[in-house]
Amino acid sequence: MILAKIPFSVIIEWMCLIASILFIPRNLFQKFWKLFIPYLMIVVTVETFSYLVGRVINLDVNKHFIYNTFLLIWIAFHLWIFTKIIPLKNVKMLSLLIGFTIAVSYFIEWFNFGFNFYLYRTDTLASGCIVLFSVIYYISLFKQDEYHDLLTDAAFWFVTGCLIFYGTTTSINAFFEELVRIRIKDQVSLRYIIINIFNVIMYSCWIKSFLCLKNKRIYIQV
Repeated sequence: MILAKIPFSVIIEWMCLIASILFIPRNLFQKFWKLFIPYLMIVVTVETFSYLVGRVINLDVNKHFIYNTFLLIWIAFHLWIFTKIIPLKNVKMLSLLIGFTIAVSYFIEWFNFGFNFYLYRTDTLASGCIVLFSVIYYISLFKQDEYHDLLTDAAFWFVTGCLIFYGTTTSINAFFEELVRIRIKDQVSLRYIIINIFNVIMYSCWIKSFLCLKNKRIYIQV
């Protein structure tokens, strides 16, 4: 099956990494955007390694411990970014509270199921929290007095991508075990196909964010 052989998610992640390197200005005032470059480097390293081992070399290796380790980096990155782009009071306190809750869930699930079992319940909780932060961001837009062209706002595209992807995956992870068992022509799981599609959408929105940063920088210089 062609879909099973083409790593759409890996391709779009590499494209997003390259876009971040090319388009995020070095002398950007909002320096937190530069964190996307090392974060995406970690993402493509994990995903490329997983793809090569699982689908090219065909080694029977349990990769869940890699994704469980990456889960901590993923959670910390998103919570920190949202504290930077949401201009509301107490957002940092909320982020710390949610981060603590996710950490408790992480270690409880680790203790009960082990590190070689993907901690999808914690993943689901974290995805739901990202959706919550996305909604809070949109609410904050209505509280701003100044006019903002959202289509040229890097933060808007980042949040939109997150909302679309994590809003979907939260529902998917709730039925993680069932969807993993469903396979198209006995080759690839239904969950894998859905995740790939929405991965492309999210990272495309992130690329748009980086383009907005570049265009904004050019506009300021002019």
